[in-house]
Amino acid sequence: MKNLRFMMKVLLTMILTLSLTVPAFAEQDVKENLDLTEGLALSIEEFNILYGKPTSNLEDITSIDKNATIKIQKIQINDNQISLSAVVNYNNESRTLEATGELYNSYKQEDSINSIVGDLKDKSGNFEIKLFDIYNDTAKDKMIVNHSLENMPHLKTYLNDHQGNIILFETALSKELEHISVNNNEKIDTEKDFFWFNDVITPYEQKEIPTNDSIKSTLGLDSFSPTAVGYFSDWTHSTTYYKSFYVGNDYVQAYSLPYGSWKALDVKNQSTWTNSFKIAEHVTVNGKTNRSVDSPFKYRNVKLSTAVGAKSSIVTAFIDGRLAGINSGSSLAIKIAEKAWSTALPAAPSISEIRSWVNAIIDAGTSKTVTLGSSNIKLSTSPTVVESVNSGNNQLYKITDLNGSNTGHHLNLQTVVQYESTTGTSATANAVLKIKWDVMYASSLLDSNQKEITFQYNVSK
Repeated sequence: MKNLRFMMKVLLTMILTLSLTVPAFAEQDVKENLDLTEGLALSIEEFNILYGKPTSNLEDITSIDKNATIKIQKIQINDNQISLSAVVNYNNESRTLEATGELYNSYKQEDSINSIVGDLKDKSGNFEIKLFDIYNDTAKDKMIVNHSLENMPHLKTYLNDHQGNIILFETALSKELEHISVNNNEKIDTEKDFFWFNDVITPYEQKEIPTNDSIKSTLGLDSFSPTAVGYFSDWTHSTTYYKSFYVGNDYVQAYSLPYGSWKALDVKNQSTWTNSFKIAEHVTVNGKTNRSVDSPFKYRNVKLSTAVGAKSSIVTAFIDGRLAGINSGSSLAIKIAEKAWSTALPAAPSISEIRSWVNAIIDAGTSKTVTLGSSNIKLSTSPTVVESVNSGNNQLYKITDLNGSNTGHHLNLQTVVQYESTTGTSATANAVLKIKWDVMYASSLLDSNQKEITFQYNVSK
């Protein structure tokens, strides 16, 4: 009995010891009244001159006297969620900051640098939080206000207000933030990480570059499949979206190219066709490719339409892919449009007739919630000659994951095409595939464009 009591006492001691060694913020913790931090408040126009031009001299910005402070009153972290309350003083005013959001591993983690960033919003409405970076490493980092912290753990809090100012705080990392880790496998929007400056610094150049073989090679699209029925065939947009920036004397270049693949088969009874939209992108810093950084260009209203011709109909359709925060197997509300097959349609429609069918419905649609990769998206059980989907405000923008895999954001429309005729005779039919998209930059529409693919195929019973 004594041995049993002794063993229980030892076990209890071990449990208490273990409970005291759990890292901070493993579940939930609240820290209050952290140190006051000095920072810098500048107009965005002045910041561009001092930090965003090829002629910028970084000593000019560091020589400005600190004219802002932030007092973090409370930080609360629960799993990957963070909330903080603070008071920000600048331009003889005091404003509250009530930030909440989610923590992610930074792109810097791919270089084995311990950096965690937040996608935070200010509930008080006073600020837009451009960057919240918990940098717990001694590898050299790029600083704006306090260069003494380049090789030290630190916290960056960069804010925009609604009066055209940017407020920058950089401080040594407090003990309360040293042990944070997150298990979020999603990659944060690059505008909250590397490209935090996207609507602060004016691009040095912005243009569309003709998509030639050199651009394709730069974007990793060296080998393309033949354009023919019976094969996976590739397409690219005629131009590549491009912006460049000077950011604290670093020259940053960003490229983004809409492209995709399609496959159509001759129809004997039934065949499955594919129509897809993808993104190729590339970011360089001082001429060196940075594969861990996503381009700042984003795509919305991605529309895929497949239309068939003579003696053909679509009996089933599926949508698959990957969008921001939405993977295969996830539920997705998407707009679907279709045109029913009918004996009243032309028996052998021309390309122009089929194109008119597509153009009449591709920008319309009925909202339907589907499961990516598994749900039949057709609105009715009747056969159709056109199926079209629209991603709406769901965004596509990235090409790589934190683990380096190149799965990327993409959208696929699969249609099952069957022989549809009472004659029993074969035919050569026309078909049209259409892809449309809006490309966004800094939450504004940059361009709307489209790609059309036309071809002929054989259809028989």
